[in-house]
Amino acid sequence: MKHRNVRGKIAYIFDPEGERRDFGREWWSVTFHEDGQRTLRAHCEIEPGVVADRSVLRETVYTTDPDYHPLDCFVRLHQSGEFLGSGWFRFTDGGAECEAVNVTTGRTSQRMDLTSPPLSFGAHPVSCDAIHCARFIHSSKQNPQPCRGVLMSSREHDGCSGPNLCTTDFDLEYVGREEITVPAGTFETDHYRFLLDYHPTEDVWCTPDGFLFVKITVGGYMNAHFDLIEYDEEY
Repeated sequence: MKHRNVRGKIAYIFDPEGERRDFGREWWSVTFHEDGQRTLRAHCEIEPGVVADRSVLRETVYTTDPDYHPLDCFVRLHQSGEFLGSGWFRFTDGGAECEAVNVTTGRTSQRMDLTSPPLSFGAHPVSCDAIHCARFIHSSKQNPQPCRGVLMSSREHDGCSGPNLCTTDFDLEYVGREEITVPAGTFETDHYRFLLDYHPTEDVWCTPDGFLFVKITVGGYMNAHFDLIEYDEEY
């Protein structure tokens, strides 16, 4: 078989005035399929008190096409130890749909018509954030570049609602090529910056060849960083 597997672990670190506190962790793996598709699997754990006054457990399986446009995704959520909801998303050139169940809203079906392939999809694992960076057009002189109508599974900062189909807008800035060192090792990365009205500025470092997560920093009330602490290839 000619597919390729990589996997890693991410530490979520809150660092107010130098007082480090680990507030979450994420185990992820990516399969690069023979047909060019890519499947990301992520298990995320978020402790209460930094992003929101609740704990979050999230399971995500997200597949993109060879150009990193979304194809389908499954998201399942537990909030403060209890099941919150689960949803399946499907994307085509002409639309996006979601079939979900939530303890408050019950069973829901959504469909959103699109006039072009969806730019990207935010399923909320931080390993997923790096995939948005594939939308930056390096051949263009415009920097930052607008990303409008990006699809999401939740508009909560910790992704703990729904899941349901919604949209967001942001500008994506390319900062440059940088070599950085994290606990998992030293990596050649591309550095991007998300500029949002409703969320603190987010800096992302990812691999140039596969948009694999290496590091994220978030300012504002979070004052947090997310570091790759384990990394394996061809497991």
